[in-house]
Amino acid sequence: MNVFRIAKSNYIQDLSGEGARIYGGRWNRPGVAVLYTSQARSLAMLELIVHFSALNAMKEQYSFLNLSIPDEYIESIDLNLLKNIQFGLNNNKLWELTEDYFFRKNILALKVPSVLIPEEFNVLLNPLHPNYQLIKKINILEIDIDDRFKKFF
Repeated sequence: MNVFRIAKSNYIQDLSGEGARIYGGRWNRPGVAVLYTSQARSLAMLELIVHFSALNAMKEQYSFLNLSIPDEYIESIDLNLLKNIQFGLNNNKLWELTEDYFFRKNILALKVPSVLIPEEFNVLLNPLHPNYQLIKKINILEIDIDDRFKKFF
């Protein structure tokens, strides 16, 4: 499966999950490294846009990184486990689910529904998995964020 990561260009090569480890995210508590990717460039872009905290962030140079993950290492989260769970930030239940898949089940890649478009998926990568090196970089594409997005900030 091919997935896409979007990040500031100077961090696009970093696959360590260090930023998520430091700050945490929807699917990981601070202290747990995760690399967030999406199944489509457009979803990756939407995820980035909703997380902009300032118009100044739009002045940065961003890039897409296309990654290839062997299909046999990807597991979809059991959607039944997500019933009656709020998808807000800092949710211990979501964090515990990710940790269960990453550490107890030893999963390399976990496919989870996007909060923005639940019928589309993000793929969480586990940088501590022993087969993490099987994830291959396909290409990097610098992007310019369209000025029309600035009206939302």
